Amino acid sequence: DVTPDILTIDLLEEALDGGTLRITEVSEEGAVSFLRAENNGLKPVLILDGEELVGGKQNRIVNAAIIILPSAMMDIPVSCMEAGRWRTHRKDFSSGEAVFRTRGRAVHRASVTSSLHRKREFQSNQSAVWEEVNLSLAEMDASSATSDFRVGRAKVAHQIDSFTEAIHTFEHQVGSIFLSKHGVLGVELLAAPDLFRKCLPKIVRSYAFEVLADDSLSIASIGLAARWWEKVLKAPLSQYPSPGAGEDIRVNLGSLIGSGLVWDGNLIHFSCFPRHAL
Repeated sequence: DVTPDILTIDLLEEALDGGTLRITEVSEEGAVSFLRAENNGLKPVLILDGEELVGGKQNRIVNAAIIILPSAMMDIPVSCMEAGRWRTHRKDFSSGEAVFRTRGRAVHRASVTSSLHRKREFQSNQSAVWEEVNLSLAEMDASSATSDFRVGRAKVAHQIDSFTEAIHTFEHQVGSIFLSKHGVLGVELLAAPDLFRKCLPKIVRSYAFEVLADDSLSIASIGLAARWWEKVLKAPLSQYPSPGAGEDIRVNLGSLIGSGLVWDGNLIHFSCFPRHAL
């Protein structure tokens, strides 16, 4: 069971569209690694780990799952997804309505986890993130003057849309393990069925990147998924204060890299990937 507050969470796009959340650069000069978020609404706002933010001086992704409480203003840790731009297109940010591709999320997650372990800071290896962006653009045969990852996403949008339109949730479903013909891609969990249902399209946009070239998606090994999930359940966790409300949890084994957010006794968001995704 989840506490009542969990059922009233707004997602990033809901709060931005409703005008209750505003995300901007931290100052006129800006800072690559942080953005400022202000929640003027009556509900907590959930931003997923790896969620894309569009605008400001350059597009970013968020470095951890974050809950922003009502009436709170905070600086959120982010990574750049557009290395060739440092000028303002618009002062505030909109939701990219997507999460960074799964392979890139694994690389990004590993570097943030390493930073937490070494320095207690939610910072990424920015060079590694840029490398993932450039590899994705090359893979999609997409050209961007500012090395904007979303140009690559737009190039394959029609293929990705076919996945988001085809994949739906079941009653009471709160998570899913995603597989390709090569094996497990990762797992995503949300605190409640309604949260998972609303987050599913942007989560699918992350995993779909990894199967665009697959010629067959009809065979999935339930046994493989079950064995992998057992490994995740047995993995030791490390815990850190979240940048927002709650506690950040991390899985960092030789074969697994994952993280999540616990708030008010509930696991709000958790995602984990096989280390071979790196």
